[in-house]
Amino acid sequence: MELIVISKPNFFKGEAQLINGLFDQGMQRFHLRKEGGDQSAYQKLLGEIEPRYLDRIALHQFHELASQFGIQRLHFKEAQRLALLHWHLKGKKEITLSTSTHSVNHLPDLLNFNYTFLSPVFQSISKENYPGFLTEGFQLPSFGDTKVIALGGVTAPKITELQQMNFDGVAVLGTIWNEPEQAIKNFKRLQQACQTTV
Repeated sequence: MELIVISKPNFFKGEAQLINGLFDQGMQRFHLRKEGGDQSAYQKLLGEIEPRYLDRIALHQFHELASQFGIQRLHFKEAQRLALLHWHLKGKKEITLSTSTHSVNHLPDLLNFNYTFLSPVFQSISKENYPGFLTEGFQLPSFGDTKVIALGGVTAPKITELQQMNFDGVAVLGTIWNEPEQAIKNFKRLQQACQTTV
């Protein structure tokens, strides 16, 4: 199963070093999402990440920085997708497009995207009162080439269950960033669980 790490929503001291450390441990995809952050801080963080890892990063904001840093992964929030803000990138094979949705009913509409986050699958770790929608025996329907990534409350013990539900991968936020000092350790546990389920 694929494993994607989403950044902590706010900037913090030592963040770039920790992101580089996660890449050193084999992180294949990192989503840089900083709601409310300004472009200069976003740009500074990107500048502190090892250049050899920049092609593994997806930008959630300030897509115009992609060319400066050689990034070819762009994420569009659900509202941006519905406003067709991604449309000018349709068919550009060099650009990997991702989006977010909160309903299985929307999955057939995502044909222009390489993958989507579907959330919250379980009670969120990073947000209070954000319950998951999965029910016992849930099976993700097959609908096309867009991969579906489970987001929300994902921990290592739940990864096998998510694979059995037909998810293509998992994305994590709170499991990594709620205890930054344990980020590498928790990532390795998730990584092992994903590799075991292949």
